[in-house]
Amino acid sequence: MSVAARLGRRLIVAVAPVALVAVLAACGGGNAASQGPATPVPSGTIAVEAREYAFTPATITVPAGAVTFSIRNVGSQEHEFEIFKGDQVVDEVEGIVPGLTKDATVNLAAGDYTFVCKLNGHDQLGMKGTLTVTGG
Repeated sequence: MSVAARLGRRLIVAVAPVALVAVLAACGGGNAASQGPATPVPSGTIAVEAREYAFTPATITVPAGAVTFSIRNVGSQEHEFEIFKGDQVVDEVEGIVPGLTKDATVNLAAGDYTFVCKLNGHDQLGMKGTLTVTGG
């Protein structure tokens, strides 16, 4: 085997582990690790995730009365959570920065509502959902 062939083989053997580590690091769910573990929400609390440009879940049904929402920003931009009955704001949670969870307890009457993030036009990009409150 020539000197060039032996050097080429040694180079491949030396570089291959470094390349493999780089590929695995790029493919491993880096975002989930950087956000930390999800904090469990108390029973009866509605967990909502906010990210660009959606809420999960986007459809929520709850009984009338006091409802607690726990909104966690799993995105990379600041978001807010505003509940509307028609054009009127019922309640809002502002300043939900990436990685932060904020709670809001709202007393809701039966009816149809929407929830949106109006920050920087996020609602126009699809960041909205429907809230149905049942009972009386």
